Amino acid sequence: MTDTAEHARPVPRWLHAWAVLAASATLLLLALGQMVTSFRAGMADPVWPTEPWYLFSNYKLDFGYLIEHTHRIVAFTVGGLVIVLAFGLWWTEPRKVARWAGALGLVVLIAGFGEFHRGLMAQRGVPTAEVRLPLAATGTTVAGFVAVLTVAASGLFAGLRGAGLRLLGVAGLLAVMIQGLLGGFRVKLNELVGTDLAAVHGVFAQVVFGLLVALAVLTGRPAAADIPQPRARSFARWSAALAALLFVQVVWGALVRHDPTPLTQRLHFLTAFLATAVAVWVLRNVFADSAARARVGWWSRALVALIAAQLVLGVEAWMAKFGAYTLPELVPITPENAAIRTAHALVGSGVLAAAVALAVRLRWTRTGNAQTPESADSDWSESRRSQPRAAEVVSRFRGDVR
Repeated sequence: MTDTAEHARPVPRWLHAWAVLAASATLLLLALGQMVTSFRAGMADPVWPTEPWYLFSNYKLDFGYLIEHTHRIVAFTVGGLVIVLAFGLWWTEPRKVARWAGALGLVVLIAGFGEFHRGLMAQRGVPTAEVRLPLAATGTTVAGFVAVLTVAASGLFAGLRGAGLRLLGVAGLLAVMIQGLLGGFRVKLNELVGTDLAAVHGVFAQVVFGLLVALAVLTGRPAAADIPQPRARSFARWSAALAALLFVQVVWGALVRHDPTPLTQRLHFLTAFLATAVAVWVLRNVFADSAARARVGWWSRALVALIAAQLVLGVEAWMAKFGAYTLPELVPITPENAAIRTAHALVGSGVLAAAVALAVRLRWTRTGNAQTPESADSDWSESRRSQPRAAEVVSRFRGDVR
């Protein structure tokens, strides 16, 4: 018997597995980056940029140094995984000329970025204030990105199958490149601007992780259940609001970790209460609706477990950093405190990722399905109106619009 759900896959099965692998590797990268922050090892080695094999030729038996360089090695690995993912997604382009044009654009983008990296490596011995950006390589990188972005956007507006996934894959690749530069500039510019870029690097890491999680979800097996209108619109809006609120919470958390002030501490607390309340509201309605439960699958249960763990870890991390009756920067680093802070930050990333996956699963709507009128006393009822065009664009990310 033919499996209709299998035929509805927007990409080959191996690409979904590869997307899951890339997202998993990024989670490991986040864990290592959070350990770098917890153990204050961000400047364990001030040399940047480096080659992937730099650690093996400059080995030092130092815990902070090993964490920082393992973080760099995994970052190179994630970059390689996302490059393969971007090319794999692009090869699903049905237009032959556009497929080759986009692939060429990706080659130019990656080659330009590699040349940019090589140009900076040639200046490793130059004082930071005198380093010059490789302008030719920058122009090549931008030209490659614009080329592939233009071809991807043309497929999206033409309504081609999987066009949104290809566009999202290009965005994910660009985000990984930017994140690598942010991490490197955090090291290179430390003597000029201090550690301010560390918080930016940490926050943008969540953007990269969210993009790759969305790719992993969107390349998977399509949801079988349809949520009737108008509840579908309410689920989509509230779940998107939850993901956005959790991202704001991550921003406050990064500022508290890197540069705590009374304002950021208060905002982190207040946003945590608000995010928990919104999460309870969203999950309550998801569990009360059979179609929504079937649509999100195990992501809703994962979100419940992660939020519960995050609340406990948040209290423990707060007491470890601010409960010692001394300045946070003077609190001694112990393995226990570092483990709690790292776990709190990592579970926070997991909460955000689960919320993103929940929002993606709830927002995707297959076109052409009959809609069932809902009673006005529904918990999530709204005035009935035509389905917004935004939902059609989202469905194209799944590849179900031809």
